[in-house]
Order: sequence, then C-alpha cells, then structure tokens
Amino acid sequence: MATIASPAETSLYLNAFDKTIQFEGIMKTIDDDYWASEIVPILYPLWDSDNDKLELFVKYKDDTVKMNKTKYQRNQKTGAYKWVSYQFDLSPFPTEISDMSTRIIEKWTEYRQGQENDLERNLAGHFAKTSILNWTKVKLIRNFLLMDSDWTQLGDAPCSDAEKARWVAYRQKLRDIPKDHATIGANSVPFPMTPPKWAALADGEDYLSATSHFFTIPQSVYSKFSTRIVNYLAMAIGTTNIDGMDVTKIDVPKNVQTSLVSELDEILDLIDKGEI
Repeated sequence: MATIASPAETSLYLNAFDKTIQFEGIMKTIDDDYWASEIVPILYPLWDSDNDKLELFVKYKDDTVKMNKTKYQRNQKTGAYKWVSYQFDLSPFPTEISDMSTRIIEKWTEYRQGQENDLERNLAGHFAKTSILNWTKVKLIRNFLLMDSDWTQLGDAPCSDAEKARWVAYRQKLRDIPKDHATIGANSVPFPMTPPKWAALADGEDYLSATSHFFTIPQSVYSKFSTRIVNYLAMAIGTTNIDGMDVTKIDVPKNVQTSLVSELDEILDLIDKGEI
C-alpha cells in the first residue's frame, strides 16, 4: 500500500499491513516476531482489533495526524460481510495519540539499533576470520578513505583552492591503487598520506612527490581501519535511505535489500568478491 504523504512531509508513518514503520524518513520493515511482541501491544485493542483493523497511521511534521482503518461490516441489502476502509477520527484522542506515537518511535529506535548492532557484530566476526590483509580488504579500505574525504569536494568545504587541489590528487591516487599496484602483494600497497599529514611533515617536497608521502598498512593499522569500516558498513547497510535518498556511499547492487540482517551472508559474499 502506498504512503499517504512523502517522507519530506511526514514525521512518523506506520503501515500495519506491510509491518513497516518510517521515522524521520528512514523506513524499516519489522520482522513478524518483533511486530507481534512489541508493536501489537501498543496498537491493540484501541487502534487495532479483530473487527476494526488499523491500516495506516501518519503523523505529519506540522503535528497533524491521520489514521486509516478497515472495519468488518454487514451489507444491509445483501447481508454479506466485507472489510470496508475508512478514515478514523482522531480528534477525541490527543493524549492517546501522543502516547502511541512516542511508544512506536521508542520501539522503532530499539529495533533499528538491534539490527545494526547485530550486523556490526557479524561484520566484525567476518573481518576477524583472517589477520591477513588481502586485495579485497585493500579495495574496501580504499573505498572507505574515498568516502571519508567526500566532504572535501563540496562547494562549501572549508579548504583553500590549493588545499582542495591536494585533496583531488589524494583521491585520484586512491582510485588508481588497483590499476597502479595490481602486481604487488596487498601488504605492500602504498596509500597516500592526507594533505594535512603532508603539511605537518613539512619536508619541503611537493605533495605526493616523494616516497615518504605514502604508507603501507601493517596489521596494527589494518585493525584500526577494519573497526572503522565495520562501523561504517553497519550504518550504511542498516539504513537504506533518508527522505527517499540513498545514503549508502559504497556500491551495493540494487537487487540486494540491505535493510535486512538476514541477508548478511549475501552482503559478506559481495565483500569477498570485491563488489562492495
């Protein structure tokens, strides 16, 4: 069933048929067990009962609310019963609506955090399976460093023209790693130092013109990178969109529904294949 309004207009949206909840533009499909144990007690019996079922609840950003329900009614002419959709008048229930909204948001937040924590633990376990830095991990670190420096390319980034040019050069060196160093071992891949670290070095050499401006990743440094990458992947994979816009800054194929923790194996398989 389609949403009543766009995420830009709504604060909270609940679809009881699809078991989806959207809060501040972030949509989550709730699994059956969590819906039954945590969401149904909030809705039943005032808002959702055996003969008068909740379809949709929407709280708009201007604090107005709307609820659609469906009622099992008897057709007086034919005597047949059927479900009839109608808009429920919420005006007599301001306190109850406020309480319901607060409790739904609390449960949505709990569910989202649980999803992302589970995903983070599983990703951490995956990276811990081997202490060897391989090319899949090199590419993942490269992608992460590119994402981590995206801000430097924004029009209002607090950089001078010269600083921005160095960031462009830094990002190009990262992009060129697979092409320029494909024949060497992953442990020997040279990563460019960032422009601020080059400035602190103050060796009098032009940026990225000396071998001292590059570094390899020993295991101790890789461990720090893997922690940051796991945190990033958990956030990016656990949240698919905000206000309808994709927030995943890494390449995840569109056919992967990344909001579901149950598909972690598929995500990890894509990591192993170097597709993320």
